Amino acid sequence: MKKIKQFSLFVALLTTITACQSFSADPSAEKIPGRWIIQSIQDQAIITKSTAKLIFSSENKLSGLASCNNISTSYSTQDSSISIAAIATTRKMCLPALMEQESTLLQALDRVSRFEISNGQLSLFDQQGTLQIKAKRTKN
Repeated sequence: MKKIKQFSLFVALLTTITACQSFSADPSAEKIPGRWIIQSIQDQAIITKSTAKLIFSSENKLSGLASCNNISTSYSTQDSSISIAAIATTRKMCLPALMEQESTLLQALDRVSRFEISNGQLSLFDQQGTLQIKAKRTKN
């Protein structure tokens, strides 16, 4: 009888531990791979009718459009930390406002060290916790 009680206690304890591990309080439990349309850079909305997007692949490649030029690099994540390698860009010229927005975006990406995803919304932060980029998940 004592062994049955011990076994029952063991099963209850194991069930409790397993249940606690299955619920993640990590805001980054939603995965980063996918397509993201940038909505704001350093709290400034992107220029109307301009496109800035980030595409994170599950193979740790990051590509996208920085307002005018295409970008390409690699990234790595661990928990809610993110590291983005040096970014390669094409060299097209666009309207000055788009070039300025692109420059701001590239500088912001260079500062990013942490991310959060909530309800299809990606927030990228620097080491001080300042929001650098906000983007929305898209299917296209």
